[in-house]
Amino acid sequence: MITATFISTASLSRETKTSIATLQKRLADAQTELATGRHADVGATLGAQTGVSVSLRQDMDQIKSIKDTNTIVLTRMENSQAALNSLAQVSQNFFDILTPAQSSGSMPESVLQQAKSSMQSLQDQMNTSLDGQYLFAGINSDVRPMDDFFSDPPSAAAQAVTNAFTTKFGMSPDDPNVSSISPADMQSFLDNEFADLFSDANWSADWSPASDKPVNSRISRTETANTSTTANNTSIRNLAQAFTMVAGLGFANLNSATQQVVMQQASQLATDGKAGLIKIQASLGVTQQRVSDANDQIDMQVTFLTKSIDGLEGVDSTSVLSQISDLSTALEAAYSVTNRLSNLSIMDYIS
Repeated sequence: MITATFISTASLSRETKTSIATLQKRLADAQTELATGRHADVGATLGAQTGVSVSLRQDMDQIKSIKDTNTIVLTRMENSQAALNSLAQVSQNFFDILTPAQSSGSMPESVLQQAKSSMQSLQDQMNTSLDGQYLFAGINSDVRPMDDFFSDPPSAAAQAVTNAFTTKFGMSPDDPNVSSISPADMQSFLDNEFADLFSDANWSADWSPASDKPVNSRISRTETANTSTTANNTSIRNLAQAFTMVAGLGFANLNSATQQVVMQQASQLATDGKAGLIKIQASLGVTQQRVSDANDQIDMQVTFLTKSIDGLEGVDSTSVLSQISDLSTALEAAYSVTNRLSNLSIMDYIS
């Protein structure tokens, strides 16, 4: 028995519209793949290998984050090196004016002014900051390493110097009678009471709230490095001691023989301080090279991971272009069929 099958234009239209929606989705995916170079739906395409792709991308994000941090670290160290260079020049200038002054026994005002200027420069360089973080404060990077020695009211350091001097000599440093202080008494003061002001405990209490611990940074997935130095370094303290003994002990009013004692001591401390700065700079330079080498390794790892990810997620652009062309042709044909179906009418067949 033959059964009649009825085909309506409505059912044909629905089928065609469904086909168009499918073709549009495939075309959109293909265009996305052409634009990104990746599968439109990585999970659906890779299946069980999706986890490998995710793991590779996590590794990529991690090492790129380390390199971003390294960029900041290198900038911090470059600024630290610049500050130390400036301070080394300051210490050299101070030494240069002390040398002729010791030989001639004159120029006390010039020496005093150079000492004050040098002390101010020391404070300025130690208070160098980048993005709100103090470079020479160690892990206490949000704390200003040094107060102004010449502030009014006096800083804790300046007050400690004045107190020690007054206790030793029975007069303040700005008293004209300091001219009576003998070279031997001044040498004793410099070697004992004054030197003690720069001990670990007194430096932390009166001079600088910086941490002894430098900033430690992760420069690769397997390496960390100390990437800063602090205002607590012995070389910095030696320079502060040298500048202060001239700037803060009534130098201009001392008798010439006692001035000689002060200048000799200051000259030695300035020399030691500058030598220490060179060592600090050398150490930072070694660390800078380590960070640069780590970045080179990261670049190599990024290249390898990129190739691995592309091998999993990448698409053949030539094949995708061909697919887009085929889908566009099919879509145009589907649109044409839909248009014809929509124009069909029973009246066309009734004569």
